Amino acid sequence: MKKERSSSQATGTTFLLLCCILGATSCANFDLGALGAPGALPIHLTPPKVTFQGATLVQAPSSRAYAAYYCPDLINAPYGTSGLVCQQFFGPRPPAAAMQVAFDLHFHIANPNQVPVPLASALAAATVFPAAGNEKLGALCISLCPPDVAACAGGPSTSACEASSRDVHSLADFVDKSLPALLISTGVAIANGQTPTFTLPPITAASEIDVVVRYAFGPEQLLAIMRDLAMQSVNQLKKGQIPNLAIPFRLEGTVFFDAGSLGRFAVGWGPTTGTWQLPVEGLAAVAPIVTSAAPPSAAPQSAPPPRAAPPSPNGAPPAAP
Repeated sequence: MKKERSSSQATGTTFLLLCCILGATSCANFDLGALGAPGALPIHLTPPKVTFQGATLVQAPSSRAYAAYYCPDLINAPYGTSGLVCQQFFGPRPPAAAMQVAFDLHFHIANPNQVPVPLASALAAATVFPAAGNEKLGALCISLCPPDVAACAGGPSTSACEASSRDVHSLADFVDKSLPALLISTGVAIANGQTPTFTLPPITAASEIDVVVRYAFGPEQLLAIMRDLAMQSVNQLKKGQIPNLAIPFRLEGTVFFDAGSLGRFAVGWGPTTGTWQLPVEGLAAVAPIVTSAAPPSAAPQSAPPPRAAPPSPNGAPPAAP
């Protein structure tokens, strides 16, 4: 009996050491009694399951703003009045900083292990206009910090997203083709509406969690790409018509987990394709986008409202239709 108790205490002590190694936010959430039997601790870890649930456009200028931005450069007006004509059509030209497009990537993460496996870094690669000759790719790796570690500097990293397996993407797979400033990130959140940060979300033992990673395109880089699209709408701009602008894209990447001395995992996701349709009057709220993984069904066309009957010549109210 004494020998069994010593074995149980040793197991519990080992478990506490694992908590420290893994950076668990609280070891009090674990049932040490369940680990009392010798050999109860896992001898290996299973990679967490990552399910990509889609992308959501969360910030975008209106297509009217794009028209106001490009119109002065693309149309010809007599006596150098292009700017004045365009302003009358579309309003004043916005600054480049106001033209940012941001999107959220939604993931469901399931940790099947009996110990925490923290999310350490995330890699996303975005290609805009993937089927066109002017396609551009940007890739960005962000590293995350454990909570309450002031010395940690999370954010963009060139070394965090490295993978030894060829089954998943690492940053090196995109660095030769990417435009480093095309993508930027504001961090990770564990629920919609929360402010993204670069602090790792708590992925505890045998748990599931929804994670949102927010990325954005650098405005100046995206504007250079969008110029080719605006040039195709010059005739509309000359007539004061707001062009219908859309950004086709392809998204893919890797989520990295770090379990300290017990292992490190890289789990790939994507690729997925879709199109961002820019709103005519601006994006006031989160708007869904179309992805190839889950195409929406066609919405039924609603019947037009009935036309009102003309008034009766004698002033009586019109008959009901």
